[in-house]
Amino acid sequence: MHKALTVILAGCCLWAAWAVGGDADRPAGGGHDPTPMPKPMRPVPTGGRFRGMAIQLHGGKDAYDRYHPLVSEVADLGADTVMFVVHGWQMHAGSLDLHIDPHRTPSDDDLGRLLDLAAIHGMRRVLMPVILLKAPRTGEWRGKIIPPGHDWDAWFERYRQFVLKFARVAEEHEVEVFMVGSELIKAERQTDEWRKTIAAVRGVYSGSLGYSANWDHYGPKKIGFWDDLDIVGMTSYYELARKPNPKIEEIDANWRRIKPEILAFQAKVNRPIMFTEVGWCSQEGAAHEGWNYFASDKATAAGQKEQYLLYESFIKAWSDEPAVKGIIWWEWSTSPGGSDDKGYTPKGKLAEPLLRMWFGNRPRAATISSNP
Repeated sequence: MHKALTVILAGCCLWAAWAVGGDADRPAGGGHDPTPMPKPMRPVPTGGRFRGMAIQLHGGKDAYDRYHPLVSEVADLGADTVMFVVHGWQMHAGSLDLHIDPHRTPSDDDLGRLLDLAAIHGMRRVLMPVILLKAPRTGEWRGKIIPPGHDWDAWFERYRQFVLKFARVAEEHEVEVFMVGSELIKAERQTDEWRKTIAAVRGVYSGSLGYSANWDHYGPKKIGFWDDLDIVGMTSYYELARKPNPKIEEIDANWRRIKPEILAFQAKVNRPIMFTEVGWCSQEGAAHEGWNYFASDKATAAGQKEQYLLYESFIKAWSDEPAVKGIIWWEWSTSPGGSDDKGYTPKGKLAEPLLRMWFGNRPRAATISSNP
């Protein structure tokens, strides 16, 4: 009786939470000004590797107005792909309240307009829904999500509604690749639930599907549903140096050590790799803990150089690898970038000209220099 009551209450809360998100998708006062989209500027590529940049969409009602300038900036870099990252929210890693926050997540209308704008600029689109925590407890992030009472059935029911919402948008706007999840380490053990989720997404979306695994948690013994997907997504936050301000030789040597392990895994699962998050903060120590955006927590010239060397080394290691279907750099943001910015964006930093040359398919020798 108690369990039945719990299920009924959870179901009521579930629909109430998603009703809030649904209301956010209905534009007030008749929607946006029906300004016509510009005509296509260049054809969208239909083959080859995805060479792109990620844009996280943090805005709610103002998402299109806030982020549409970034689309043209990414196109100007020479990218042929943009990955839009959208967010669902839950209070902490042990809560069962995954929902859409209309103040932090774009409406379907705004997201669709951004997707269409990227195509007008001649770029392919990747859409990746990600879970963030509003009030994480000590050491928590989405990789540590475990629902109360290990009630994975209830959690995945909410999760499927979350990803299906965006999968439908992806289908409507002919998005080329959809990621069904990102770095949900504890949840990855629930193989049957993931297979059910992937099947549900395929029921509404006809493009290529992937999942973005954490850099240290991608093997077949840890993720058992790769065969249901088309693409292996993974991040790149490996330890590439032991101390801040490394030499390029140390970073290169670590990629030579790491690369065979990744390629052996790729051959075993027989799915192409898409690096969904290739990026490092412009902070000293970024090579040691690429995932730590508080590595030194300050912007310095040495931090910019470290970021540059990490970009350079990754390009040398992976740019021409046949097993890699795509490289998405993390990230292009609304920040002006430059010398005062300590975050991941390469905007206005030493890494930006290098990235422009890489996107421009210039000869490899012209893109590689250890003396920025």
